[in-house]
Amino acid sequence: MGERNLGVRLFPALLVLVIASAARASAQSEDGSGDPDAGGRASASPSATAVGSAERAERGMPLSGLLSLSVGRGLRFNNPYRLATPLGDTAESVSLAATYLDFGAAFLLGPREFRHGASLTGGVALQGIGQFVLTPSYLAQFGLSEGVALRGRVGVPVVMAPDTTLGLEAALGPSLDMAYGLGAMLELVGSVYFGAATDETSITTIPMLSLQVGLFFDHQVSP
Repeated sequence: MGERNLGVRLFPALLVLVIASAARASAQSEDGSGDPDAGGRASASPSATAVGSAERAERGMPLSGLLSLSVGRGLRFNNPYRLATPLGDTAESVSLAATYLDFGAAFLLGPREFRHGASLTGGVALQGIGQFVLTPSYLAQFGLSEGVALRGRVGVPVVMAPDTTLGLEAALGPSLDMAYGLGAMLELVGSVYFGAATDETSITTIPMLSLQVGLFFDHQVSP
């Protein structure tokens, strides 16, 4: 009778112990901590890795602001208005365009390996007829090494003065990071401007090729 009473008293304790062990085993199987192989498979799951990478990329996509100042000069391959500084023997020859100052601002999204965004530049002629040109562009930059990048842009220059007209522009060149966000850049710029009518044609086209060199300041706005 004593052994029976002892068994009756121990039965609830054993039942509680069994239930607790089962609950613990169930929790470990759900999070994979109880099985090293299961834990390894969970951590190496392609879908989980992809989701985690995407979330990190979304949170860590850097945004940079860029200011630039350049000076340049170009060649005018059509001289319908018989402007000065022809390089040939006649007024129709290839001629030198005015030296100009170009200043701009841009926002670039992405890591240094590839950044892209929008830019807005303003060009002012430093000699001859006063001119002012605004150029909104798409800008892309490819990192070639730690301090060297290749940048290219495509835009639509809008001549604001002396007469309003439009054009097309593409530029390509290297940039070099120096220190504290400062750097140097070189751009080869090809453009076509559409001008007013002359006695020979109703709409003139003026192709140009320019070379400009300048400085920039690159600041990372967000990590």
